[in-house]
Amino acid sequence: MMEVAEALRGELDVSVRALDYGPPLPGLTVREELAARFADAGLLRHRWEIAPALRDADVVLWYGLTPAIPRALAELADRPASVRVVHTHRPEEVSFHRRWRREIDETVCVSPAVQRQIPGSVFIPNPMPEGGLTGARQDFFPGSARPVLGWLGRFAALKNVDWLVAHAGDLGCDLLVQGIDTEEIRRQDLERLAVEKGTAGRVRFLDPDRDVGTLLRSVDALVIASRHEGFPMVLIEAGRLGVPVIATRVGALPELFADEVLFVDGAGERPGLESMRRAVAALAPEWGERLRVRVAELCGRERVAGLYKEVVRQAALRVRVRAR
Repeated sequence: MMEVAEALRGELDVSVRALDYGPPLPGLTVREELAARFADAGLLRHRWEIAPALRDADVVLWYGLTPAIPRALAELADRPASVRVVHTHRPEEVSFHRRWRREIDETVCVSPAVQRQIPGSVFIPNPMPEGGLTGARQDFFPGSARPVLGWLGRFAALKNVDWLVAHAGDLGCDLLVQGIDTEEIRRQDLERLAVEKGTAGRVRFLDPDRDVGTLLRSVDALVIASRHEGFPMVLIEAGRLGVPVIATRVGALPELFADEVLFVDGAGERPGLESMRRAVAALAPEWGERLRVRVAELCGRERVAGLYKEVVRQAALRVRVRAR
């Protein structure tokens, strides 16, 4: 949503508000990224603050599965137009939409598969970021001739970063990891796992940073090993730099990037080891160039902003008609 807000604020008056109920975690957090991107961003620390923050808006774009936002909208006698953005591929998204459909005027899905499950919704991909990615290539594994795989994201269990750390040796690769601690997994847990599995010599960790250009320029491929996703931004960042991507068949990826991503079959909730090995063996720079062209075509910032502006216009029109 931060990328969408940045894409829109050149032509619309955009205010950013974020729910901030949870305790702070060590390392880089979304709070810091919000402050860096939006100097006037407001953090709402109590649920009663939501409705007053939304009252003066003409249109509210929001996402997530918390009922706090639709409840706040329902409290307002003359509520603003409401546009819900569905970022994930989780089955709860559809039931959540059904429950709160009276408080939703338009729905945007970043995955066409989810869009088909929510009547009246539209598909809009995530936009390609403009800034960042300035980091330089570095050799984190001097003397190694093995391919270097990279992983980016939050250390959530569903993203299977622990599986990659444990199997770096089985895959015949080195692994460069840059992530943010969560309550489920922390960097120290992964470092301990690497020692236990004998992969510590093949795995390096970068400190959290909003600019992931160093990691992306220092790897032969980015790996998305998640159990489920919507439309992961890390794929767009990799595509922007022409970095090949190896991914499980999650979210929008198989449908939108069938010929641009090296896909891995799953074994339950984990990637299949043999399938991952085949993907690593098939790596070539051509995969990155194909992805770069496709991402530029599909996720261009002006294109995505134009699609969102039309949805905002439709939502505002619907509310005006309802008020007559």
